Amino acid sequence: MKYFLIALLFFTACTRKEKSASDAYRWYKGNTHTHTVLCGHADTHPDTVAQWYLDRDYNFLILSEHNMFIDPEEVKLPENRRKDFILIPGEEVSDYAHIHTTAMNIRRVVPTQYPDELSTVKNNPFDNFKVYLMQKHTDSIRSAGGIPILNHPNWQSGASASDIGQVERLHMIELYNGHPDVNNWGTATHASMEQKWDSLLTAGRKIYGVSSDDAHFFQEWAADVSNPGRGWVMVKSKELSPEAITGAMASGDFYSSSGVMLSRVETDQEKYTVTADTSATYEAIESPFVLGYKSRERNDGFFVEFISDHGQVLKKMNGPSASFEVPEGKTYVRAKVTYSRTRGSGSQQFFAWTQPVFIH
Repeated sequence: MKYFLIALLFFTACTRKEKSASDAYRWYKGNTHTHTVLCGHADTHPDTVAQWYLDRDYNFLILSEHNMFIDPEEVKLPENRRKDFILIPGEEVSDYAHIHTTAMNIRRVVPTQYPDELSTVKNNPFDNFKVYLMQKHTDSIRSAGGIPILNHPNWQSGASASDIGQVERLHMIELYNGHPDVNNWGTATHASMEQKWDSLLTAGRKIYGVSSDDAHFFQEWAADVSNPGRGWVMVKSKELSPEAITGAMASGDFYSSSGVMLSRVETDQEKYTVTADTSATYEAIESPFVLGYKSRERNDGFFVEFISDHGQVLKKMNGPSASFEVPEGKTYVRAKVTYSRTRGSGSQQFFAWTQPVFIH
């Protein structure tokens, strides 16, 4: 009987171990926003664009062309390529007033939403044209089976937090966009993207922050050119498929990066823990494609900030790892991990932004 129980315990342990392995999550690197020669103001064919990301260890890519659907089945990739790379069907729905939205994992093309007659706009139920377009984009993308991501709210005339806050069923915005003409850090007329994000979260909106490179040029390389590799997302998923990746992002199971890589993100209603992957971060920022934010502060190393309502930093800790007890009386808590290195009279900074925990 004793030997039977030992054997039974051994079998049970092995079964649990095998189940755990098969159910394991992993991080998948991807880009949700890039362009090809088909848009008319980029320089590289879709096949070669996809190959660029394949060659640099990305796991998924959306060829998000303006008002055009690129069928992933028609993009030619090497037959002997590694199998952990997929193309997710998508489009950048683009309209008047600089309102652009990535349609992630759609089944068909989503047409432009600009009305034929401006009288249609005058009768819309919203306060302004931008809100009208953002809502039309969101509804049309969801009707096509996709998930909307509002792109670069700080590009050109942009969209304010109050505008975005009026849009229903929109749950992702670009927090960081690698295009040099996008004002991620704000201007005299635009709050920074983090300020806009915090305003939305403070108001109780369920909004997740996405990072992308918005690449257009793969032949010419310069800081003031929209090159690839400057921003990406890391998605936590059990499998690599368009449905699984899209579902994970829609649930907030990802973080966004401009250079910092993480090895651990654990959140619940009581505790928030993040850990940077230092070696992966050092490797990422040595890439010639990654550009850091130029700060006037002179400092070196990692630090972690836990941020809540109105962008208030509740706790800041030096080092690559930190935990934080989630407080009561707040709407949300999110984390931001920074790696900073001294350059001249200031420093060059790289970031990872995790998604908010909403406090009930």
